[in-house]
Amino acid sequence: MEHIIEINHVSKRYGKVKALLDVTLQVRKGEVFGLIGPDGSGKSTLFRILTTLLLADSGTATVNGWNTAKDFKQIRRIVGYMPGKFSLYQDLTVKENLEFFATIFHTTVAAHYEQIREIYEQIAPFRDRQAGALSGGMKQKLALCCALIHEPAILFLDEPTTGVDPVSRKEFWEILRRLQERGITIMISTPFMDEARRCDRIAFIQNGEIKDVDSPTVILERFKDILCPPPLTHKNSLTDSQPVIQVKQLVKQFGNFTAVDHISFEVKRGEIFGFLGANGAGKTTAMRILCGLSRPTSGEALVMGYDVRTQSEDIKRHIGYMSQKFSLYEDLSVRENIRLFAGIYGVPDKDIAPRSDQTLHRIGLFDERDTLVKELPLGWKQRLAFSISIFHEPRLVFLDEPTGGVDPATRRQFWQFIYHAADQGITIFVTTHYMDEAEYCDRISIMVDGQIKALDTPANLKRRFTAKDLDEVFQQLTRNATNLSKQNHES
Repeated sequence: MEHIIEINHVSKRYGKVKALLDVTLQVRKGEVFGLIGPDGSGKSTLFRILTTLLLADSGTATVNGWNTAKDFKQIRRIVGYMPGKFSLYQDLTVKENLEFFATIFHTTVAAHYEQIREIYEQIAPFRDRQAGALSGGMKQKLALCCALIHEPAILFLDEPTTGVDPVSRKEFWEILRRLQERGITIMISTPFMDEARRCDRIAFIQNGEIKDVDSPTVILERFKDILCPPPLTHKNSLTDSQPVIQVKQLVKQFGNFTAVDHISFEVKRGEIFGFLGANGAGKTTAMRILCGLSRPTSGEALVMGYDVRTQSEDIKRHIGYMSQKFSLYEDLSVRENIRLFAGIYGVPDKDIAPRSDQTLHRIGLFDERDTLVKELPLGWKQRLAFSISIFHEPRLVFLDEPTGGVDPATRRQFWQFIYHAADQGITIFVTTHYMDEAEYCDRISIMVDGQIKALDTPANLKRRFTAKDLDEVFQQLTRNATNLSKQNHES
């Protein structure tokens, strides 16, 4: 079978770090090929070499017969690329982004509209909205349109569905399958193992080396300790009936749009509370209100006894918060970040040094204490960010999609840190798009169109919806909302 991508003995080093080590790999024309591996294993480096954005130190790579080192102009005409970080211009509208990318490739939207029609019509109602204001799923559909606007033969997608809810991820993969049917070759990396199973073949990469290439079934079984680790078990015995969060008929409107629509719930002291919902359902808006970062339009909310309307500064002093956008300082070392935030949180000077050492030993970063944060793998960064969010020993911590883009083994380790915090009496309020993580919560709520449509323990929700897992529960609850949304746009 014809190979459209040929990689032979490619190596790449960043200073002392070996990003790729003697990588040899072939991708067949017309297949969906997955690149799977832990954080920092070399996936993004390999994508950048294949898209001619980076030169290998040694070895050769060809894309459709063109050499990546010599024929970069020819390769760039035939490939589409979605990098791991959001690649669009957030201050430009949907329409302006698409027109800009068409101009880069010396073409027009009209010339290749049929190539993107099916995808673009789903976001067309928002053509005049800035890209930064789109939901995660809509952003990725727009980014895919921009990558396809010049009719590429090959798509390189570096974790394209990170931060995207399960319903939108399913839609995205249905689009990819139809693109494959049109003859486009797709090379994709993903931290979601259900997505890895949708590939024709996958390569497992670790520490810059390709360990094996085979069918998804074979690879996921062979490396199951890393890719499919066993679930965690945990019983939180510290939960009591005293609520730490009380919400009654909370509403948040932006003009004519209601982001949070009369929600009511309580979170008990000491529990792990999962706050789930599709992109744009209102989760982050509600969390910002509870953190004292935004004022509600109407309704009531008490956080640790403080009113979100009148005592927001008290709330901020008594909680921990980890945002979905990484919030540490990349150009400071691990230890410098801890010192900085300890000072911001008002930790006594005499406690900072001993508590820092204790924290760094616990999370396994003591030997990296003088390393710049930008040099850490994503999973290590998020581990550090979580530890800093509870460094001042708050009784309540908010985690907004804390494990986005992290591999399964690292996510499992991160949840062990969450369990440790819960065992210390810290209440955890967490959002996530990973339904296996939702199983780890004591209770979960699921938001749809700004409203809480279900709230119970994971086991009770699965019984109520006759579902084998929480992914099925989520799909059932959000499916109608998705259909309704489409009808509204059409009308």
